[in-house]
Amino acid sequence: MKRTYLYEEHAKLGAKFTEFGGWEMPVQYSSIIDEHNAVRTGAGVFDTSHMGTFIMFGKDSGDFLNKVTVCDMKNLADKKARYSMILNEESGIKDDIIVYRFGNEYMLVANAGNLDKDWDWLNKYKLPDMQLQNRSLDICLLALQGPKSVEIMQKLAETDVAGMGYFTCAELRLKNIKANFCRVARTGYTGEDGFEIFISKEQSKDLWNEFLKLGAKPCGLGCRDTLRLEACMPLYGHEIDENINPIDSGFGKIINWNQDFIGKGALLPFKDNPKRRLIAFECVSGIARNGNRIFAGNKEAGYVTSGTFSPTLKKAIGMALIDISANDEDLEVEIHNNRRKVKTVEKPFYKRKK
Repeated sequence: MKRTYLYEEHAKLGAKFTEFGGWEMPVQYSSIIDEHNAVRTGAGVFDTSHMGTFIMFGKDSGDFLNKVTVCDMKNLADKKARYSMILNEESGIKDDIIVYRFGNEYMLVANAGNLDKDWDWLNKYKLPDMQLQNRSLDICLLALQGPKSVEIMQKLAETDVAGMGYFTCAELRLKNIKANFCRVARTGYTGEDGFEIFISKEQSKDLWNEFLKLGAKPCGLGCRDTLRLEACMPLYGHEIDENINPIDSGFGKIINWNQDFIGKGALLPFKDNPKRRLIAFECVSGIARNGNRIFAGNKEAGYVTSGTFSPTLKKAIGMALIDISANDEDLEVEIHNNRRKVKTVEKPFYKRKK
């Protein structure tokens, strides 16, 4: 398994590790609930350096991104970020991504398990007048998340991070750390306010330790999953994959139908006629898990994509992909061969106070 540049720092803190996308990653340091609550009430820091970072520039970069993603990236404003998806020719989701714009340069962040697959795919469709670089191994990505993240960042940054809006990005100047590459975005995967910092690996340990000194709790993938599920954010391989299209998974609103993206022809029949829908639900009893079958009456109607016990809401929650015609009033989940009633609720389960 691969390890991030910060692996030794995690080991020093007594992290428990797990395999994720081919990487040996910290799943927790203290406990998942402690780390989850730290992000909801204070600040937590995650090492997400296993994510892929691709940079592209040149005259054709905008047209290229409009071909390989479902959003209009050509007209993305400078210092703005946009969530999008890469589709295969059959309209299945190859990956969900975020693209950031820095002048004439675009930075694309991909999921760790899809890094090699995405890199090959992007190179397959690369246009002549552009350059595409894979910077994944020399850039570390740290995510500082929680209501106290602004306070902590302000102590470290010369850049006005407090004035940044949601889904904006900037070149980052740090007070006591001189990095060859350093950028910040007001984005995250927890449902809380926070920042994601892209920094050259040689300075990443310094920044990680500064965050810890200022009170950020080290957090692993365990609470990252419970946090993102409370916020109803999709996880690749669960809510989205190459056999699920963005209409069925509830992301039709992000699609720019005016551009000729890969998979558009196959997706068009689903535009006004989806076959499935992604629901959020609460369990009346038991805890549903990924893969549990969903029934509507006596008919199998779909399956659970993610399920857990919510530390914030103190109840069992989940998301499921079900047939478009299934009646919400009749839904049950099969847990250990027993069917349990579930109640559909509006997404997201948790929304932070602003």
